[in-house]
Amino acid sequence: MRINILTCNNFISYYFLYPLLVNKKRLRDMGFFIKYYENINDSIYDCDAILLDSKHFSVIYRGKEDVLSLLQIIREKCNKVIWMDLTASTGTTHFQVMPFVDRYWKKQLLKDLSLYENKFYGERIYTDYYKHYLNIDNESTYTVEPLKEDVKCKVDLSWNLGLGPHSTNIRISNLMRLTPWNIKKKFNFKYKLKYYLPSNERAYSICFRGTMKYSKQALSFQRIKIIEKLKLRGIETEPFSYRKYLKEIKESLIAVSPFGYGEICYRDFEIILAGALLFKPSMEHLKTYPDIYVKNKTYVPFEWDFSDFDEKLDILLNDRNLIHRIIHEVHEKYIHYTSNDGQEGFCNRFKNILLN
Repeated sequence: MRINILTCNNFISYYFLYPLLVNKKRLRDMGFFIKYYENINDSIYDCDAILLDSKHFSVIYRGKEDVLSLLQIIREKCNKVIWMDLTASTGTTHFQVMPFVDRYWKKQLLKDLSLYENKFYGERIYTDYYKHYLNIDNESTYTVEPLKEDVKCKVDLSWNLGLGPHSTNIRISNLMRLTPWNIKKKFNFKYKLKYYLPSNERAYSICFRGTMKYSKQALSFQRIKIIEKLKLRGIETEPFSYRKYLKEIKESLIAVSPFGYGEICYRDFEIILAGALLFKPSMEHLKTYPDIYVKNKTYVPFEWDFSDFDEKLDILLNDRNLIHRIIHEVHEKYIHYTSNDGQEGFCNRFKNILLN
């Protein structure tokens, strides 16, 4: 099966497509031959399936009508068209492309697909929650197109950024991201994840560093609240360099990872690899792959209204064995996903959602 992927030199695209690069030989042995394109030319249509990276369209095309017109052309020339939605949250979607695609892949989905029939304030289920929680009524918002019942069958769960090249040298990672895809595909990619073991000797009990530069109050609420609560405990939260941040989480028992533009972010996996405990708003509303969000087993959740934040934090700080047990559990789970068995599982999963 010949598969052409239209993508771009975007950081998120590189992380998302990384497992395909790692497993190119395994996928070839299964009969899947993948080519990568950054621009549209006649040869891109010579395939059995075309996979469209949404980031390509957000970078190259600014107008909705331009994108839909192009999708109409692609639809007419290709047997199978798959839209890869690489937006950050469960709620940010591109359902307006549905008439032109056979499948719609998303990195994380609401468990209850019927919720996509609603319009969320700020395009996200959690910003909609905070709109009502904070009684916000003076902010404008943009609502995405609801999911229609007759196209729900097109929606499928793909995979998240956890299968990206985490823990590699940041300079090499940035250089590789900017390398054109026709050269990038020639490299021999492997997972080189380095796991740090938990320790009672760490310098900090809990840490959080993060930007507050969000235009909407509902997006920044979690971060504001976390900073307020940690400052009451005498913990510094001012942002600093990425290098210092990585050093700090390696020296912390617990690290907090709030939602931002999405629920899942690089920070989650950086915390796991650093051997700190992932303390995060509840993820019970979504499904994703790889799923390293098992309540009180691989991470510790707190309620979106922060009603149990301090209580749970105190319980953790008074039980180092519990912290270590959760960290070992998530390490074991994450290691499996990037092991040979895990990569075999990824390839079989890719096959299933591709041929579905």
